[in-house]
Amino acid sequence: MRRGGRACGVGYILPFVQASFHQGLVNPVKRERSKPSSTDQVTVVECPKCQAPQEVVPVTVLRPGAEALQALFKGALNRVTCGACGTGFVLAVPILYRDDAARFMVYFISTADPAERAEGERQMERVTKQIFSQESGLQPPTCRLVTDRSALIEKITLHERGFDDRIVEYVKYQLFSNPNRENRPDPVRHRLLFDFSADPDGPNLAFVIFDRESGRPTAGAHIPMEVYREVEEAFTTSLKMREELQALFPGTYVSVERLL
Repeated sequence: MRRGGRACGVGYILPFVQASFHQGLVNPVKRERSKPSSTDQVTVVECPKCQAPQEVVPVTVLRPGAEALQALFKGALNRVTCGACGTGFVLAVPILYRDDAARFMVYFISTADPAERAEGERQMERVTKQIFSQESGLQPPTCRLVTDRSALIEKITLHERGFDDRIVEYVKYQLFSNPNRENRPDPVRHRLLFDFSADPDGPNLAFVIFDRESGRPTAGAHIPMEVYREVEEAFTTSLKMREELQALFPGTYVSVERLL
């Protein structure tokens, strides 16, 4: 049993992700024939208001179709109500989304520190090189690192709907940068996130504009889906454009924040 309100931080990436790689991504056929394992365990945390100890079992691994994934989208994942004072709070634990069939994973650590984010990115890349340099014939999975829950939800939704998140982030950059656009979002005051509530088969690629200070939605933005497909085709078919995309997003932290 582990104690402490913050169960882990950036230093937890190496053992946690390394274990997750071996639990299916290195040998997915073997994992399918065995009982799925879990890294979840009982943790004792303190209520942030009254400091009363609470025994909890945080969810740290998400898979496609899991009930816990729906809890994430509803804002209920790892949410605790103190048994002593009734205060609600969210556990500050890392979360790994893994789609073994598609060889895709997103690692979430809660931090606003750019130095911690950069260190997390270096550790993820180090783990990938360590493990898959030893595995003949296996390509490493696509890995992403995010530092808040909204970004985690966005990455999962984009993946499950078949979007290339690098191109989506590039589109966001164009929306921020276009001086001729009416109601252009301000990169200092605003944040753009994919609107997962929009019709997946609709004519637009839609975003919600959030106020960075309040965290509240203030407006919407969109581009025609056919424009997105044209941009996607350009990056897919042109070697020069693919190299440009790689230069814009060279690591696991794929975000327009990198460009602003």
